This record gives sequence, C-alpha cells and structure tokens, in this order.
Amino acid sequence: MRLLLGIDLGTSGLKASLFDPDGALLGQGRASNDYLPGPTGWAEQEPASWWAGCCAAIRSALAQAAIPPADVAAVGVCGFHHCPVFVDAEGAAVRPAIVTHDSRLGESLADLKRSGVLDDVVDISGSPATTGHFPPIYHLVRTQDPQALEKTRWILLAKDYLRFQLTGRIGTELCDATGTNLIAMPDQDWSDALCSLLHVARHKLPEIGRSGQIAGPVTPGAARATGLEAGTPVVYGGGDSHCALVGLGVVGAGQAGLLLGSNSTLRACFGGLVRPLADMVWIQHHVVPGRFTVSASSMAGSPVLGWFKDLCYGEAGDEAAAYRELESLAASAPAGCDGLLFHPYLYGERSPFYNPEARGAFVGIRHWFGQGHLVRSILEGVAFSIANCFDAVQAIAGERNEEVTAIRTGRSGGSQLSTWMQIVSDALDHELEMVAVDEPGCLGAALLAGVGVGIYPDLPSAIRRTVRVTSRTIPDPAHAALYRERRSAFNDTYRALEARLYTRAGQAQSVS
Repeated sequence: MRLLLGIDLGTSGLKASLFDPDGALLGQGRASNDYLPGPTGWAEQEPASWWAGCCAAIRSALAQAAIPPADVAAVGVCGFHHCPVFVDAEGAAVRPAIVTHDSRLGESLADLKRSGVLDDVVDISGSPATTGHFPPIYHLVRTQDPQALEKTRWILLAKDYLRFQLTGRIGTELCDATGTNLIAMPDQDWSDALCSLLHVARHKLPEIGRSGQIAGPVTPGAARATGLEAGTPVVYGGGDSHCALVGLGVVGAGQAGLLLGSNSTLRACFGGLVRPLADMVWIQHHVVPGRFTVSASSMAGSPVLGWFKDLCYGEAGDEAAAYRELESLAASAPAGCDGLLFHPYLYGERSPFYNPEARGAFVGIRHWFGQGHLVRSILEGVAFSIANCFDAVQAIAGERNEEVTAIRTGRSGGSQLSTWMQIVSDALDHELEMVAVDEPGCLGAALLAGVGVGIYPDLPSAIRRTVRVTSRTIPDPAHAALYRERRSAFNDTYRALEARLYTRAGQAQSVS
C-alpha cells in the first residue's frame, strides 16, 4: 500500500490523518494545544508541546489504521498562518509562540500604524496586515523581548517548525511565506525593503521551497518519536487554510472555500495577481502554482457557539448531544429571531471592521424570548459576519470582471450543523457545496505529499480522484431577502456601539 499522512496544526489542536490514494480516511490521531499561563488576554503556546502532540497523534493514526509504517509513502504538513517561531541554531524555540488572538497585538499593530511603517509594508507587500498577522507579532517580540531575537538563528512558521522536527531541515514554502508580508507579490522571495521596514534580519529567514516539493526525509530520531519509518519523504506543505482549500477541491479560478472553525474564513482562488480594495481582504500565493487567494476572515467562528454551549451545559458531558440540542432549539425559532440580533465578536473582529476591541452583544431581547431565539441569533450573527466577508470577496471578483461560482465547505467545525449551513446559505444568498471530508486541511496536506512522490501527476488530478461533493444547500429566497435587511441593521448597530464603547487600540475613547 502507498498511504499518505496529512498533519494539520491548529491553534486549538493538531490532527494527523492517514489516507489511501482515493482519499479514504484510514486512521486519525488528535492532540490538544494548551495555552501557557499568563496575564489575562495573553495567548502563548510552547512549540515543543506541538511536537509532542504531533508524535502522539501520528502514533494514534498509525495504530488506528493498523498498518506498518513502511506503507506511508509521504507526509504533508500544514499549520496556522502568520505565527513566527523563533528558534536557535539547534532548532529549539527560544521563547513561546504568540498566537493570533493575543490581546497585546492590537496595540502592537497600532504602534506600527502610528510610525507609518504599516502603510509602507502594505503598499510594498500588496496585502494588508491585521492583528494576529506576522508584522504585529514580530514587532511585539522585537520591542518587548529583544533578548529572544538575539538568541534566534531562524525565524520559522508554525508548520515549518514541525517539519524541521520531522526532517532536521530548515525551510519554508511560498504560500505561508507570503502571509508574513515580507514578500512583494508577485515576487517569490523575501524582500530586502520589507525586511528593513520591519527590522527583520534576512539571514534569519529560511529558503523558500514549493508546497509539493520534497523537503527532506524523516530522520531516525523522528522515526523513533512518531512511529514512522526513517527516510519517509516529507513535503514542504502549506498554510492550514490553503491546504484546506485543496482538501475541498478549491483550486480553480472563481472557486471559494468556507472554513467555519476557530475563525470564519472565506478564501477564494483567482488565476492572476490580486490587489486588495480598502484593506478589506488579504492576498497570498496559493499552494497551487500560479494561483493567488483572496481571504476575508471574521474572528467569529465555531467557538462562539461553543461559548454558549458551555454556559448552558457546562464543559463536561456529552458534547455532541449538547450541540444537537442547540441545533434543535435554533430550528424552533423563526428566521430573523423576531428582531433579536447578536454581535458574535467575543474575540474582537477582523473583516470588515478590523477592531480587536470589538465585543459581543445581544440587541433587542424581549421578555418572552426563549432559548431558541438566543441560539438562532448566535448562528445568524456568525452568518452575517461571513456574509460581510463574502461582500469583500465579491468586490475583488467584480474588479476583475469575474464572479465567485462555487462555495465549498467540509464536515468539520460548525459546518456539521445543517441548520447553521442553511442559515449561512441564506445570509450569503448563494449555494453551498458540502464536500465529504472531515479534515480538509489534513487531506490537502496529504494530497500535496502525494504529488511530491508522484502518486498524482498534479493537484487537479489528485482532487479529481479524491474530492467528492455529496450535498448542496440552496438559499431560501424569502429568508435571503430578510437577512439582507437584518444584516444592514446588524452592521449599523455594531457601528453605533463601536463609536461609544469599543475603543480601537491606539485611539482615545469617546465620552461625548
């Protein structure tokens, strides 16, 4: 057998999945990522714990599949974008990694804006930067922990750190590298000008490979730790959302993927270089050669519903049953929730408001409302945030005289709830295609590995063989019209609250 292993490192956990060449899942392992204790609002993780979890997850996947390690033909790795990992000459992290929703990043981004550096970075790189992106994370470390930079030999990205642990070889690849704002697109190498603006020592940046290119073999030490066979090829891989696009089959111009996970991200694929409009989206090279992606992302994702679940049912117990109950409650309430709105910004917001100080709010509660109203308003609020992202993506497509022809999602995160998917389809007024994959990031990374060792001639061939659309959700015209009206009120009330209560980092709060 020639099986493929895909590894997906997320902020909340890591998954390792084994697939056969037809895309069938044979075994899977998981590990959770814990945050280090620290002041309120900090979000830091220890990279060494990622590696420990990776080893455990791979061993679990191999055991579940009950196959010998020699059957694994290749490994692909993907991980969350933008997160620098500072390592010494031996590859050991010199400090914890700062994760995307760390509360300090709003002020760090504001500092870059005040200095004028951020505008220059955006102009040269061709893509905006927001909280959770590389520039504010790096700026925070440079200004608050300069000793760590002195010890740093290499600046890696999250999945590159894991791949180094597997192969002992330093490197990155183009897709993830463009997410640092250190490449002037459409260039494919580090920019001296951008490195100078952000005070990044270019000699500390790794060489850039290609996503489906073999980066190196599994070392004997990594083989002992993971259960893989020494010498197994490992490809460069890519960012998690881009590998998820591959797992959803989103590689053609005008196709888009909806990733309803920790965040809600709409990422569309285009055939040529894209320029952002009014900082509404950010741009990256795809893992597919010659393709570019446009991404608009809301901080409101599945954890918003998880927050409400924990309030109602606690963190223990049957989680699946709790979500089924919540979905049933949401289905019992009318579309539009009799005027109830919920702003789902528990973690701040990105597109289109870009305010890390944004907060959640129920607006318009009446005494006779039940739990169903509250739950459905949460689902609708996240759907309205996704629709705001879709507006930004459609604006880019319109500038190019193109259109978004297909939106695909998988069976993971909030996409598992059919009621939520119907609400999202209605809010977007667009059909959603459901792909038969639970972990599209793992599948995409595995398909890149398959291309790297010649199991597939290219990614489109791999997708034709493995990716299957199993159902479609069609928008209800009456609900779509209602949601257009409700989303206008949703955005207007948020702006009114922001002007009075949600001070952006670096700005004085209005008291008038």
